Order: sequence, then C-alpha cells, then structure tokens
Amino acid sequence: MFLLIVTLVSMLLAAIMSVVAWRVAVEERRRSEARVDALAAEIHDVPAPGVRVSPYRLDDDLELRPVSGTATRSEMFAATRPAGSPSRLAVVVAIGVFVFGAAVSLAIVLSAGSRGLANPPATDAVGTPPLELVVLGHERDGDRLTVRGVVRNPATGARLDDLSAVLILLTREGGVRASARAAVRPAPLGPGGESTFVVTVAGATDVGRFRVSFRTDDHVVPHIDKRHES
Repeated sequence: MFLLIVTLVSMLLAAIMSVVAWRVAVEERRRSEARVDALAAEIHDVPAPGVRVSPYRLDDDLELRPVSGTATRSEMFAATRPAGSPSRLAVVVAIGVFVFGAAVSLAIVLSAGSRGLANPPATDAVGTPPLELVVLGHERDGDRLTVRGVVRNPATGARLDDLSAVLILLTREGGVRASARAAVRPAPLGPGGESTFVVTVAGATDVGRFRVSFRTDDHVVPHIDKRHES
C-alpha cells in the first residue's frame, strides 16, 4: 500500500513539473521571438511593437580604438553559443528525478503483484491430517538393523505418490551413524489405505537408537504414532 501511494505521488509530481517545464519553454520561445522581431526592426529601420528605438544612427562617427592584435575573419564572425537557462536546466533535472522515482516505484509494485500471482499461497499443512504409524518393529542381524512397520493414510488425507520410509541410525551420543530409504508398498497410498515398509541399514553395531520418517520426492510427510491405539 505504501509503495502504491509513493507511486501515485511521484506520478502527480512528474505531471506538475511537466506542466511547469512546458510553460517555461513557451515563455522562452516568446522571448526568442521578441528578440528576433527587435533585430528585424533594427535591420529594416522599422520599430517593432513595444520596442524602443535607439537614437543611434549608422552614419555617426565611431571612434577607433587601438587593437592589440588583428582579429581574423573567423574570430570576428564566430557564433557564440547561448548559455542554457539555469532555471530551465533545474526544471528538466527535477522532472527526470521524479519520473525515474515514479518508474522505480511502479516497477516494484508490479513485480510484487506478479510474484503474488506466480506464487499462490500453498495449502495449509495443518489442514491435511498426518500419516498414522500403526505398527513398528526392528531386529538385528550382526551389524545390520532391519525396521518394519505399517503406515495408514487417514480417510480425510490426500493421495500420496512415491511415498518412502527413511531410517536414520543414531549413536549413543546422538550423532548420525547411517541412513537408508525404502519405498512404502503398495503405492500409491490413497485415503483410508494402509501400506508396509521394510528398511535395512548396515553398520548398526554401536547404534543406540533409530528414527523413522516419511517423505515423497519433494517434501517430508508428517506422521503421528498410533501404535498404542491399534
């Protein structure tokens, strides 16, 4: 909302400064036309409207002054470049600043709106019930640990494709020893359905505990322990 207000104010200021610059340009053109009319009147010996005629005559004697150097023809008739009006230059610079600020603010507002359209809010994960872990067991075979279990998708849950069980072995100090991943079968797991999983990990000699989680190819699927209710 703040960016939108800044954009509107910048555009309004830019419009006002454009009008001011236009009026300055018109006034400058009028002054230039008046100077041209005055010069034309002097050339043709006809006074222009509003121009005071000088009593000076072309046939009056002119006093010769000593010249330190001889001026060349190119120097005598060299055209002088009129200096730009400082006020007009300041107006142009101000207009450029305001227009640039308005463009930047408008770009920010439009980009924020496009990001909102391109990335719609994701579905609230709280509204989707988690998986239910109903059976879980494990057995050792040398340094290998095998974990088996059954997971259930609630009746109000969403269909899960490519669901996998992830097993992480932890040492007695809490560090990660090893991990493995196995597919949950049968797949896909639809609402109200149950599937089993079996994950085996080697190198479990000094493992103190393990952790089981579930995920699809792109995100982790939350679950709750329902073994005491089965």
